[in-house]
Amino acid sequence: MRYIIFFIILACINSLFAKEIVVVSESWDGATNHDGTGLYWDIVQKVYEPLGYTVVKKHASYAKSVEAVRMDQADFWLGSYKDEKAFALYPKYHFDQAVILAVFHAELFEQWKGQKNLEGLKVAWMRGYDYGKYLSVNVVSQEVNQLANGLKLLKSERIDVFIDNNKDLVEPMQRYRLDNDNYVKKIILQLKRYPAFSNSKKGKVLRKEWDERMKELIKTTEFKELYFNSEYTLFPY
Repeated sequence: MRYIIFFIILACINSLFAKEIVVVSESWDGATNHDGTGLYWDIVQKVYEPLGYTVVKKHASYAKSVEAVRMDQADFWLGSYKDEKAFALYPKYHFDQAVILAVFHAELFEQWKGQKNLEGLKVAWMRGYDYGKYLSVNVVSQEVNQLANGLKLLKSERIDVFIDNNKDLVEPMQRYRLDNDNYVKKIILQLKRYPAFSNSKKGKVLRKEWDERMKELIKTTEFKELYFNSEYTLFPY
């Protein structure tokens, strides 16, 4: 019995001092590369590794990343928009800002008036991105599992508009020959990107530490150089 109690105490101590963070993200070239490099991974490491944490990086689709945190299989996911998911915890400090574009056939609108043009149209975006939450008009929404599918739907005129992040659209639009005068891209949203933490005791601690560290890091030259040396995005502060 004495040995059992000893091992229980030892396990509790090990658990207490095992500072491991499981972070999950969709793979974005230059931000969260599959080999563990990229701007976003660098930011997470710069925030938490000096505090003694080991960062475990995992990759999944955006929708599956969100689900992993909801199911307590990961501590937070990357690239969420503010208050995007009701179950998650959001910090004060963001780490990037996304420019969201609407892509459509050039003849669809005689005059571009912003989001007003989208009222009542068939609009698609990637599953889990929840852009409809940030639009000021009602649309007939459709989610796709792959960006390529969304562009194919647009090209075949099965949807009116496809919405996505500016960076994610560049190469696929070239590949599917939509980078010509027949198609137009217009900015409809600019959304700050955050880590979204699990609603747990650990998640609350990690959120607090994120804000404390980011408050100081954004003032330093070393941290700014992570952005300046990256081709992925600009320094968002």
